[in-house]
Amino acid sequence: MRQLRQTHAISYYRVDAEGHRPAAGASMRMQPAVKTTGRFRVIGWVGVVVATPFFLWLLLGGLGVTPSMVEVFGISGLRIPAAVTITGLLLAAVGFHDL
Repeated sequence: MRQLRQTHAISYYRVDAEGHRPAAGASMRMQPAVKTTGRFRVIGWVGVVVATPFFLWLLLGGLGVTPSMVEVFGISGLRIPAAVTITGLLLAAVGFHDL
């Protein structure tokens, strides 16, 4: 299989005339795939910033430095910080998906 050259912001993949990846042996042309790093990287960092405080609170609460999340939210209320943390982690996954 032939290696494809990759530059700093453009990667290449093979597509047919309609823009789909063709079956093996079909005629193909090179199509650049531009990475959108600027906007998505900001979204990724927003996700990290959203998730980090709750992660640190979980660790510090387990060590007894701060009140634990169970003391503050109760067992049924743990879904609130869990939802915020998972939202932040999903944003980070979307933002950093192609680095």
